[in-house]
Amino acid sequence: MSSSDSCSHRRRDDVPALDPTDDAHAARPRRATALQRKLLACAVAFGAMTAARGALADARTEARLHFRAGMDLIAQKQFDEGIRQLQKANEILPHPNVTFNIARAHAEAGHIEQALAAYREYIASDPADREQVTRIVEQLEQRLAAQRAAAIPEPKQPAAPAPQQPAPQQPAQGEAPSPPPPAGAPAAQGAPATAATKAPAPGSKAAPGDAARIVGAARTEDVYQETVVTASRGAQSPLDSPNSTTIVTRQDIRLSGITRIPELLRRVAGMDVMQITGGDENVSMRGFNSRLANKILVLVNGRTVKNDVLGSTFWEALSIDVDQIERIEVVRGPGSALYGADAFAGIVNIITIEPGVGKSGFRAGYGDHRQGYASVWASAREGDFAYRLSAGYTRYPRWSREVADDRIDLETSGQSQDLGAQNVRIDLRTSQRLGPQRELTVGAGYSRSELDIYGIGPFNDYNLEVANADVAVAYRSENVNARTYYSNLDGYSLLNAAYLGHTLFAGRPQQHVVNAELEFVKTLRAPRAVVHDFHIGLGYRLKATSWSYLEDDMPLEHQGSVFLQDSMKLGERVTVVASGRLDYVPYLERLIPSPRGSVIVKPTERQAIRLSGSTAFRSPTSLEAYVDLPIQLALPGLELLSTSRTPGSSERPIDPEQIITAEASYLNQQSDYFEFEITAYYNRVSDLIVLAEPQRTTLSQRAHGSGGLNPETGRYTSGFGGFENQSDVYHVFGGELGGRVYPTEGLDIFANYALNRSVHQRPDGRDALEDARTSRHKVNAGVQVRTPIGVDGEVTFHYQSSQVWAEQVPTGTVIATKQYELPAYTLLNARVGYRFLDRAEISATVFNALDGLGDDALQMHPFGNRIGRRFMGFFSYSL
Repeated sequence: MSSSDSCSHRRRDDVPALDPTDDAHAARPRRATALQRKLLACAVAFGAMTAARGALADARTEARLHFRAGMDLIAQKQFDEGIRQLQKANEILPHPNVTFNIARAHAEAGHIEQALAAYREYIASDPADREQVTRIVEQLEQRLAAQRAAAIPEPKQPAAPAPQQPAPQQPAQGEAPSPPPPAGAPAAQGAPATAATKAPAPGSKAAPGDAARIVGAARTEDVYQETVVTASRGAQSPLDSPNSTTIVTRQDIRLSGITRIPELLRRVAGMDVMQITGGDENVSMRGFNSRLANKILVLVNGRTVKNDVLGSTFWEALSIDVDQIERIEVVRGPGSALYGADAFAGIVNIITIEPGVGKSGFRAGYGDHRQGYASVWASAREGDFAYRLSAGYTRYPRWSREVADDRIDLETSGQSQDLGAQNVRIDLRTSQRLGPQRELTVGAGYSRSELDIYGIGPFNDYNLEVANADVAVAYRSENVNARTYYSNLDGYSLLNAAYLGHTLFAGRPQQHVVNAELEFVKTLRAPRAVVHDFHIGLGYRLKATSWSYLEDDMPLEHQGSVFLQDSMKLGERVTVVASGRLDYVPYLERLIPSPRGSVIVKPTERQAIRLSGSTAFRSPTSLEAYVDLPIQLALPGLELLSTSRTPGSSERPIDPEQIITAEASYLNQQSDYFEFEITAYYNRVSDLIVLAEPQRTTLSQRAHGSGGLNPETGRYTSGFGGFENQSDVYHVFGGELGGRVYPTEGLDIFANYALNRSVHQRPDGRDALEDARTSRHKVNAGVQVRTPIGVDGEVTFHYQSSQVWAEQVPTGTVIATKQYELPAYTLLNARVGYRFLDRAEISATVFNALDGLGDDALQMHPFGNRIGRRFMGFFSYSL
């Protein structure tokens, strides 16, 4: 879908694994009753929202309706009504081009003073063409001055005998009479001033045709059409995108009241969102979610924000917050053809509000369990220079305490047992126009965070203190785009708690990344009937990582890439997109290709049928490639050595994860009152990187010096572990159906459904526990309303079917894999707000409103916290 295929938020928790010997039949009546109560609560909540009358529906859709109506009326020379429609569109969703068209329509109608006022408002937004528009204003001012001068009465002179005037010449038969001179032009010599020749009084209409010659053509492009940039690295409609793309809009963000970015993504069809602790959210797409999830590429304004040590994204450690986000583009499907490694299952590109756009302001919130949120921002433009400066603080509690205060048998990390995540941040982005279609942007961000996260394998409750910093410079022009940035991560990590005599595994993860990209863009015809949108680019990435969990002699990694894309428009209805990229991965010491091909057929201007196929890969992370960590087992004095090298061998056996995908979709935006999309896909996933099954030390290994007593730890190495490529092949069949409806002004309803079915293909003789961690069925639905009196809000509903997880846990002398079943869960979130004084707003949100209505605690991972209900109130003010 192209709007937001949305839903809501949820939580997580620590729930004991279900015992397969439990009597499932005895639990069914109670669960049915709980489900009935939940559905009743959902119906009541939805009914309350949909009962609102006289509200304003989706801002973008409403503004588009008024904009189109206004432009049609102006084209028919019905200026007054057309201007009123454009003004209504601009009230709903302001846009400089709408203001320009209002000014131009006033000028064409002869309303010179009103046109000047609108043009000056347009210039005040510092548009790129302000010099040309300033010249239009000067010409209109001269014309207005001439009109006013002509309207001043002449001083009275002594009466003089009127000269004899010849009788007016009658036109010959069939000849039209001569037209009067244009307004403001001097009368013919000797001719008396008449109503036809006098200039109009101030505020009255001037000659329409005269002003129209000054102001030129109107801007008829649909300024409210959604555009995406992530799928093709250039602005385009979702109808033209080579991948299925969803946009979480600014309105979705504001009306949801959500402050966690992953929870905003839950509303997207096919997204897997999992909260484990108060500071740990993991996101994947179309399956394969996990602790330290690493299957999607997360970008902020095109800059990757993943940590290279673990390959995951620390969402609560970003230097931006939701109040700085313009929109979130989600590409549903692999993107390695343009973005290389790690765009395995999809891409999330967080696009922030541009420097100089919008007003300055602040928002603050506080909730139960000491939740806290604060954000302040300043945005301004001065000529060609603009900036946006933001700062903020966030605090989220744990959903449940891991360690009681009276435990004397445990050693703790020292981090508060009530803290899930805490973030202090500052971010500055600036832009400088260098001329038409040329801009330089410079920015920097810094955040310092404390997080409670879950690692992999036996590393569950884990504390991380981390500082993130970045500096980015980008140049954009009509044909050349360039970007370079530096990012740094510096942290301190250790287990939250361990039994006395056991280690907390303290460590210091660090990373330094320098990234540079150069792209050439050109539109051309070859042959003349085919329009090519051509992109070619080069990339370089320098990565340096270190951690006490990794090998001491880790190398600097120099990664290189080249990509090419050609979007060929064959007439008005068919577009063929061919993309491809080559990445050099130094760990693998080879080039990896990632092709993609798409065919887009548009039966009408606002319908699209898309067929696409692509491949993608995920390269091993620093941890997977260079791990060297002794893990203490439950039995005192024993340890497992987790290493990427097979004992006695120097070879590194891990290959990149691979995915081959085929997708077919249909997107319909034909109506201004609804839109919908249906998508079907097939993914073939192989070489998944997983924790290797531990191998006990053999006599042969002991003879070669492997295993035995580790003098550094004082423990006996009883086995070896690490990472390996899973031999299973997964065949994933799925589909997504979603839509958004605007039945009347005042109501915006969205819903989507995702189906995901995975078939394991195992090699002969391999017997492994089933791992069905992806819910087969997911449902999202929601209602948004805004009312003329300033009351607005949203209710969102989410359902996710049951899961079965296979996780590794330490036992007495080894680490073993066990199965854990998670039941289905539902999640209901709501927000209501009231705007007043045109600047202020108060609002309240509830997360997991259904908590306590059912018998099962909401839990999103078998080791995660149990998710409860949370309330939070906010106050915001714009300057």
